[in-house]
Amino acid sequence: MSNVPGSGVSERWIEWRRTVDLIKYDQRWDAMAARGDSIHGEADFVERLIGDRKVRLLDAGCGTGRLAIEMVKRGHHAVGADLDPDMIDRAATKAPHIDWHVADLSEMSLDSKFDVIVMAGNIPLFCAPSSQAAIIQSLAEHLDRGGYLISGFSLETRPDAYARRDYQRDALAAGLTEVAVYSTWDQNPSTDGDDYTVMLHQKN
Repeated sequence: MSNVPGSGVSERWIEWRRTVDLIKYDQRWDAMAARGDSIHGEADFVERLIGDRKVRLLDAGCGTGRLAIEMVKRGHHAVGADLDPDMIDRAATKAPHIDWHVADLSEMSLDSKFDVIVMAGNIPLFCAPSSQAAIIQSLAEHLDRGGYLISGFSLETRPDAYARRDYQRDALAAGLTEVAVYSTWDQNPSTDGDDYTVMLHQKN
């Protein structure tokens, strides 16, 4: 196996990992929080959706664990999964009490079902080419009936971009019902000129 960071994920992910020190990456988030910046838009989105309920959440493509760690702090049960073992190692160092899994989202088989699955951080852009539909299908299979899949990713203009309509097609094929489409984690309305999308689907 190659010792190049990110080599098991995709060429695009390898390029991103070449530019990023994971400790400094986490320190940047910490600095933003220390300034009073809001860094937990995904967690806030989930709690607006579920109200006072406590849920079982999968942080799919969890990276260094920011969302899962925050959700556990808020009293929820969270699990993290990511294909990059360096990311999982970093997450486990910060929060050894959380279950972390090195797993390919497109063929993952966790022995759990979840109320909410969040796929943030541009996973559809950094995953292996043409694996997006398989990832959405796999995540749908890990949802309890009535559970929500929430995904956020940038909308690119490159010729091979994975577009919002592509995600909608793949979610429909996975048996999910579209609930809402936003342009931000703050639930701003979507428009034709968006450069980011947050998609909310439900398993019926």
